[in-house]
Amino acid sequence: PTGVGKTYLIKTLAKLIGVPFVKADATKFSETGYVGGNVEDMVRDLVNEADGNVELAQYGMIFIDEVDKIATANNIIGRDVSGRGVQTGLLKLMEETEVDLTTPYDPISQMRAFMEMQRKGKIEKKTINTKHILFFVSGAFNQLEDIVKERLQKQGIGFGAEIESKRSNINHMEQCKSMDLIKYGFEPEFIGRLPVRVVCHELSVEDLYNVLKYSEGSIIKQYRMAFKAYGIDIMFLDDSLWKIAEKACEEKTGARALATICEKVFREFKFELPSTDIKSFVVTPDMVENSVEELKKLINDNSENRRLIARLLVEEYEKEFLDRHRIGLKFTSEAIDIINQRAMSEGTDIKSVCNKILEYYGHGLNLIKRNTGKSEFVITEGVINDPVGTLDRWVKDYYAAKPSETG
Repeated sequence: PTGVGKTYLIKTLAKLIGVPFVKADATKFSETGYVGGNVEDMVRDLVNEADGNVELAQYGMIFIDEVDKIATANNIIGRDVSGRGVQTGLLKLMEETEVDLTTPYDPISQMRAFMEMQRKGKIEKKTINTKHILFFVSGAFNQLEDIVKERLQKQGIGFGAEIESKRSNINHMEQCKSMDLIKYGFEPEFIGRLPVRVVCHELSVEDLYNVLKYSEGSIIKQYRMAFKAYGIDIMFLDDSLWKIAEKACEEKTGARALATICEKVFREFKFELPSTDIKSFVVTPDMVENSVEELKKLINDNSENRRLIARLLVEEYEKEFLDRHRIGLKFTSEAIDIINQRAMSEGTDIKSVCNKILEYYGHGLNLIKRNTGKSEFVITEGVINDPVGTLDRWVKDYYAAKPSETG
């Protein structure tokens, strides 16, 4: 299906192996001699990607997308130069052939040949062999599933007929055979040169959520940068990322739908927030569901947004404290509210307030951990109001309890 990462899959594969990679769209090609691209141009592009290293280019990868668009339609009368003609041109490339690196129709190639003729008195023919070039083709193949279903459908008459349940969960695309692709509109010789077939599945809600949260080029990171240009920090709750993924899954366009949903959600935010005094905000599931109404609430009353920001920043502090001291902290809601108020009154940030309050807690809590094994502590309102006294009392209490516990 569209948007499942077919191109990215092959591009990453070429990068891992360390060979040049060329992607081409099958719709731009036509049969040699007609207006349009020539399939041999892909092989020449492979040499360019290898910086002129023909030896390396001979082991490169060529990825042809939208190959289903060159299937021959049944209603075409006459010569199909963009369908059957392209398939015929690809046949010789997928086997073993020598491709001339100079294009006879290219003015630059003609000038180079002319200069070489003047300098050497002859033109040295440069070619590349396609024997070891690995070809991939891909496409959405709409209506192919119907062809497979028609072949698999078993019809019978009488009491002895085998009845197939209509509810049976069969992945018909995985049952695809060469005869189905030939019926779809491909030449038997073309299909015979593509022996390995893989079915990509639609991305689930969980897949889209992982793309949002963990992928290197996540659109969430792009929106963070876009808002940062206006001096605005944007943060996301996990629930809101999941809600975006759910809505994107309904679009049925794969990972591309994430951009569609995010643009719907944040379009008004990008125009409205830069003219306000709001310098940070948290994206909630309600914002994803009803962005216009939630934007009005955010502009009119920012108090709830501040509390959400404080909670997220405190959670980040908890993770950092765990990484530094191997001690788990859990702040109560009352404690977070006090920290937030103190940060606002002092004109500082949440993490600075937390560091100031719990300055000695790393060492003190590790003493308790070594003697009792306790590694998780709850930070309450009392801890925030009297951090030194609370830590002193905790250390004394745990040390006093130690002898009785061991007998």
